[in-house]
Amino acid sequence: MATRTNTSLEEINLSIQDQVNRWGVSDDDNQEIFSKVVGLQLKKIRLMRKKTQTKLANKILVTFQQLQKYEKGTNECRLVNLLKLSEVLNVDLDYFYKPLIENNLKFINNRERNGYADSYRTR
Repeated sequence: MATRTNTSLEEINLSIQDQVNRWGVSDDDNQEIFSKVVGLQLKKIRLMRKKTQTKLANKILVTFQQLQKYEKGTNECRLVNLLKLSEVLNVDLDYFYKPLIENNLKFINNRERNGYADSYRTR
């Protein structure tokens, strides 16, 4: 018997904001946060479209367990599957990472973070 979660859209939005607030600690953390934000956005739009994990997973040819892992941010969703999800759910691809864009968060390497981005370039 499948268990049902009663997560509200407001709870999902708070979780997304929590993840956004954690951004920038380290590159590994950023990767984890990115996967979680994508997963939360996926869960939110799935609930808004009133689709079950099983039906949505079948549409993009993955198992419902894999879709669960995408939503939890446990597994990174491949680009090809994000493209399929955006088509099935009728959203733009950037919907999934929009909270990061809206907060002007970027992936930068440690050299750039520490001010050494142009030190090796010649003029």
